Amino acid sequence: MIDPAQMAMQMVMIQRQPFDIQYANQQAKYQTQLDAWKEIDTAFSSFQSALDDMNKADNSFVKKSGSTNQDGYINATVGSQAREGSYDLFVKQLAKSQQDSFTFANGEIPAEGTMTLTTADGEKIDIDFADYADLNELTDHINGLDVGINASVVSSGGEKHLVLGSDETGVENKFEVEITGTAHNHRELSAAADAIVMLGGEDGLELTSSTNTFNNAIYGVSFEVTKVHEPGEAPLTLVVGTDNEASKEAVEEFVDAYNDLMKVILKHTKTDYQIDQDDNDDDDDDSSSSVTTAGALAGDSTARGLKSALNNATRGVFDEGTLYSIGIEANRDGTLKIDSDRFEKALAEEPEKIDAIFFGDNGALATLDRVIEPYTGSSSSNSNLLKTRQDTLQGNIDRVEDKKETLDYRMEKTYDRYLREYSAMAQAMAQMQSTAGMFMF
Repeated sequence: MIDPAQMAMQMVMIQRQPFDIQYANQQAKYQTQLDAWKEIDTAFSSFQSALDDMNKADNSFVKKSGSTNQDGYINATVGSQAREGSYDLFVKQLAKSQQDSFTFANGEIPAEGTMTLTTADGEKIDIDFADYADLNELTDHINGLDVGINASVVSSGGEKHLVLGSDETGVENKFEVEITGTAHNHRELSAAADAIVMLGGEDGLELTSSTNTFNNAIYGVSFEVTKVHEPGEAPLTLVVGTDNEASKEAVEEFVDAYNDLMKVILKHTKTDYQIDQDDNDDDDDDSSSSVTTAGALAGDSTARGLKSALNNATRGVFDEGTLYSIGIEANRDGTLKIDSDRFEKALAEEPEKIDAIFFGDNGALATLDRVIEPYTGSSSSNSNLLKTRQDTLQGNIDRVEDKKETLDYRMEKTYDRYLREYSAMAQAMAQMQSTAGMFMF
């Protein structure tokens, strides 16, 4: 006897198997492509962040350094605009904040009298001592004024002192105190003073700052003074020069960011050609690996266009020349590498050319930013091809899923039909066997 359910299931499996294979292959293909685009999208986000960090108005790939022949006197920071040279600096005076002490009879706040504070801005503030229970309450009031004057109560020599000080250093932050109507003692603890540095030696050109930090007193150089020279002492020498290693590292950050993006694109668009994996300056054959399996996006026109656009951008001519002219070369696969000798030659002979090629409206950084706009939807772009491709592939996956649900429904109906047919066949065969048995002796 036949098993109607088993026979019906076998017939259904035979019919649906080609569709199951087709739909599984389609979904696997679409999912692989979707995963590839997601990885490219992530790589683009990282590259865009790197571009944003690099392409700033005050940034430079030509790094400067400052060194001194004496330690402990200044901490210098050298910007990209600083001119190379040496500077003799004599630290004559550090900046100080004003601080004054006031004492009253018995160390208590007077029952009468007034105090007038004149702030650095010229504002006059009248304070009546009778309005406060004690010196602590008075200091709380002064600190709450937020006018650049701080107050505290200090115990010394068996007495309580009202100590007033300026919040910031420098003569420009000096304040005045006038007390009338009560006996008191006033002592200047510290006079407001500017920091003074003599450029060229002890008798040189005077540089002043209300703080201990001098910004652009020497163009492109900022330094903080921390220690005073003694009279007759030799000044320190600050030498400003180009930092070749830091400059190369800055350019390497760009090359690495670009290569990280390009390698992800190459991974998913590779065909059966050889991909150069060399990130170094030498062209060693061992640095390449043969590729035999095509990437998920090898035939995708959007991916090919993306790779081509990036290649064209890095090989283009900018305002002051090409990347190649400053030692940045393209490998066979489109990634970049630095020729150290040619880069250092450009750094020594035409350092301004390096920044001119990278920065500005027509520089390499801005050009790459414009190239990726249509793919990422960044800035003023109205398109986002990376998202569009992902949405399309996700839609394809969803449509295959709908087809699978339709197939399940159709196969369920087919199973029911086969079950009815085989059940009827089994019943007919049983009747025939029963009838045949009546004639057997």
